[in-house]
Amino acid sequence: MAETIRFAIFAVSGGLAGLAFFTLHSFWTWGVPILIFIAGSVLSEFAFNRLAPPLEKRRDLEDRVRNPPA
Repeated sequence: MAETIRFAIFAVSGGLAGLAFFTLHSFWTWGVPILIFIAGSVLSEFAFNRLAPPLEKRRDLEDRVRNPPA
């Protein structure tokens, strides 16, 4: 469940960043979406660490070690 919540927060922040990019037409066009995306990533990791039981955290870490991000 914590994995699903993490993905949902990440997807919503990505959508909000895209929406901000297409609606703002000024200097903020690049800054705001990047900040929204970073804040969403931090919030999703925080939520996962608070909600996930220790076994799920361990499985997540093992998965990240076996399959590092590209």
